[in-house]
Amino acid sequence: MRKTEIREAIERLEELKETIYEAMDEMEDILGEVAPEELERARSYWMAHIDGALENRGSWLGRSMVSYVGTIEALEGMMEMEEEWED
Repeated sequence: MRKTEIREAIERLEELKETIYEAMDEMEDILGEVAPEELERARSYWMAHIDGALENRGSWLGRSMVSYVGTIEALEGMMEMEEEWED
């Protein structure tokens, strides 16, 4: 049962992560239209931090020490442990 809950949590987290990236894409579009100079500042700081904390798709700052990817890996490890307990 717990394995199913963890799997569902991972799926929901993946959906939310994609929502965040979609929102960031929209923010880039908006800033690019109205304030391109601010877009460059945003990309180099707060957008880079958000991306680095998630999947580091832009490779702007490098991956955070505690990242979304690490959290997912930890949850997957928990699922594996649950599988071992079931056997």
